[in-house]
Amino acid sequence: MPSERANAVPNLPTPNFAFDPDVPCACIAGVRPYREGSYRLDTELSSGKFIVHNYGHGGAGITMSWGCAAKVKEIVQHRIATSHDTEVAVLGAGVMGLTAATRLRELGLKVTIYAHRRPVQTTSFKAGGQWAVSVVAHEGKDNELRDIIRTSHTTFKNSIGKGFGVSEVPNFSRKRTPGLELVEQLVPGLLPARVSLDRLPFEGHTQPGFKYTTLLVETPIFLPRLERDLKAAAVTFVQRKFLAKEEVLTSLPEKLIVNCTGVGAKRLWKDEKVVPIQGQLAMLPAQPELKYLYGQDGYMFPRADHVVIGATFEECSDSEVAEPDLCKTLVRHMASLFGQAAPVAMPDFHIHHPSNARLVNPPLPVTV
Repeated sequence: MPSERANAVPNLPTPNFAFDPDVPCACIAGVRPYREGSYRLDTELSSGKFIVHNYGHGGAGITMSWGCAAKVKEIVQHRIATSHDTEVAVLGAGVMGLTAATRLRELGLKVTIYAHRRPVQTTSFKAGGQWAVSVVAHEGKDNELRDIIRTSHTTFKNSIGKGFGVSEVPNFSRKRTPGLELVEQLVPGLLPARVSLDRLPFEGHTQPGFKYTTLLVETPIFLPRLERDLKAAAVTFVQRKFLAKEEVLTSLPEKLIVNCTGVGAKRLWKDEKVVPIQGQLAMLPAQPELKYLYGQDGYMFPRADHVVIGATFEECSDSEVAEPDLCKTLVRHMASLFGQAAPVAMPDFHIHHPSNARLVNPPLPVTV
């Protein structure tokens, strides 16, 4: 991989880490829909209904969304060639539900989205938005995942400058970033080559590191845009909470159902492989001068609305109650890396703490 000498890399702007956890929305919490073994993208027939399952993408929901939506479209297109169904129900209004509905509408189907929450209330809306395959299991699905990430990245990149909140940005990291290394392993050349640096170009940094180039998907722009486009295409949104699979099967008129319920699939479909993983985020005021992402010692994603600092990692927790003290710890740790606070050890609840690597870092495909 290419290398850049230290004296050729001047310091980039230092963030302002002033943080008041009592400001509204300064601390938020979401729940990643991790699924042990692999995400679920398959079908079943039950009570005369054809169900496509599309959930369990952990921390890679945004990243995989358009690719999974394309797979859903292929499955449904094959089905309706013989069933001649004209209506489809999509369960869930997070990124998986919205992108799947977008692609299904292209088939000329009448699409209805049933969801307990509006798109802006989902974990997808809270996501940091870096395009990287993180916190998702994919055992036995390397070939499928290869297609998904190629399609998804291409779709996102083609939307740059078109009002979807997508941009191409550098990501600086002291260590190699597994979620981007996996992309290089599966689809060589999809992303620009990683660059080795003698020193990360920031105040307080003296160690070598790496520069990646990836995409930032600003979810407060992306999800509302999808919602507006769907409504303009006559897709109906129905606010509804289902308590059990049987209620879904007996009460919906549609014979085609696409299940994008994320963590909710654990209860609805009694899928014990689904593991909710809570993540806390600290949201600093926007700082337009910051034009880079920072990762692997914690992460920091400057967006138009906030500078997002994350994240915590708590398995088997589906709480979305933010904890200000944890968010302050996240900010203090990140500030210490830039020399803006006294050095502190990475807390064990941090997403990048070594104890969490088993789930956080997806395995690289085996090469022979």
